[in-house]
Amino acid sequence: MSALLPLDSRQARITRLLLADDRPSSTQAIAAELELTPRVVRYNLPLIESYLRSAGLQVVRRRGLGVWISGEEEQRRAILASLDPSAGPQVLDTADRKLRALAALLDRAPEPIQLADLEVELGASRPTVRRDVRAAEAWLEEHHLHLQRIPGVGIVVRGSELDVRKGLLALVLEAVPAEALLSEDERSAGLEGVTNRPLSVRLGRLGTDLDLPTHRSILAEQLHELDENGPMAMVAALYLAIVTRRVRAGHGAELQSGQLRSLIEHPVTDAATRIAAAVEASAGLTMGEADVAAITEFLLGFVELADVGFRTEADDDSAVDRIVTSAATRLHPALAEDDQLRRTLGEHLRRLRIRLRYGLPVSNPLDHEVRERYPDVYAVARDIAAELGPLGDAIVPPEEVGFLTMYLAGSLERNRLRPKVRITVVCPAGMATAWILVSRLLAEFPQVEVGRVVSKTEYERDPEDPGTGLVVSTVPLDEEPDRPPTIVVSPLLHERDVRHLSRILGEPTH
Repeated sequence: MSALLPLDSRQARITRLLLADDRPSSTQAIAAELELTPRVVRYNLPLIESYLRSAGLQVVRRRGLGVWISGEEEQRRAILASLDPSAGPQVLDTADRKLRALAALLDRAPEPIQLADLEVELGASRPTVRRDVRAAEAWLEEHHLHLQRIPGVGIVVRGSELDVRKGLLALVLEAVPAEALLSEDERSAGLEGVTNRPLSVRLGRLGTDLDLPTHRSILAEQLHELDENGPMAMVAALYLAIVTRRVRAGHGAELQSGQLRSLIEHPVTDAATRIAAAVEASAGLTMGEADVAAITEFLLGFVELADVGFRTEADDDSAVDRIVTSAATRLHPALAEDDQLRRTLGEHLRRLRIRLRYGLPVSNPLDHEVRERYPDVYAVARDIAAELGPLGDAIVPPEEVGFLTMYLAGSLERNRLRPKVRITVVCPAGMATAWILVSRLLAEFPQVEVGRVVSKTEYERDPEDPGTGLVVSTVPLDEEPDRPPTIVVSPLLHERDVRHLSRILGEPTH
């Protein structure tokens, strides 16, 4: 048998999904599971088919049924076990390319980087790299950094060293949330995040060079009151690792004399000095007075975040009143009477002020998922955040829209104020399988109201059903632009089907 040409990382992910399930899957279902487009899945199937044919397996495609792999079960298991999604050439999607471009730009700052270097780093063409840089530029502006293009020299990130460090911290947490970094050995685990792609894939060299275990250990030794296994400890360790990397590269912090003196004289500086000394001994470098002051400022934010005793500012009460009043007007009047909503919003605003005051990162890894699950609430939250205006001297970051959506949607769900989602259930012909599916749907998703249960032929002849927000079918249907979205599932509603539906309907009951 001739040697198999390696699949790239995207093709390997599609192949693993097909090998893991012997049931037919539509290209739409595969695309949704892997966060790709159906067109990308269809484009890669011929190459996957050639690869598996050489291995003694066959990709079967049947119109109306879907795609599946046929062959000996032993061979399927052998290929699945040997197929490493990171072994072939890496193919980055748009989100990962943006993250890696930002990592390269920030890590090099304030030195320039050329487009040719970014082409190699992203594995993309010059036009694609230019688009990714433009997308990165908007992100940098939100973090008080600016992009400068110098003809014949390259692209440079302009801003203070402290803002660069905070930008790197926010970027890593955007790639992998702090909770996902809390493994016992981040290096051996590959820093796997919620996207199941290693941090090294998402951030390139930056993702492989941050020695989190060492810095986490230093913090545990010097700050006994800090919960070593909490997300705050991991964020602090990550910040310390970034400081070490920047100082080693010759980029020390710079502070105005008044700010420097104020921080150096603060009692928290004693802890910052011990931490800096431990880092110096471990990494073999020297930190300046400004770097110790920068660590002090960062620790001050955590001290205040951990202190639940100080009072909410008067402006917070006013902001909560405006948020709740607006939400009650736009979503449901009962929100105005939800005292728990008011308390949680007040606590969140108090902590948000501290994060903004000390430049601590504000990231919401669930923003995309929340936006997809509650599009109506997200739209209202976006309008309320725009009307809210700045908090003190700081502008409310865009990530807050997702957080506000979570609080409002939580109140609606808690008080059973969410309207039911009306769906149509479609099956090939017989009604028995359809009613099995209906029973499973109602058991998993009580927020669902089944409007119609029809055959495929009847639905395609008469798809009209006012109020239907979703069509759940056991067979693929012809897509029409004026019809509700369709999800193809098994009549028994397997776990993967529940995951697909939960992205639209919300979490199931268990």
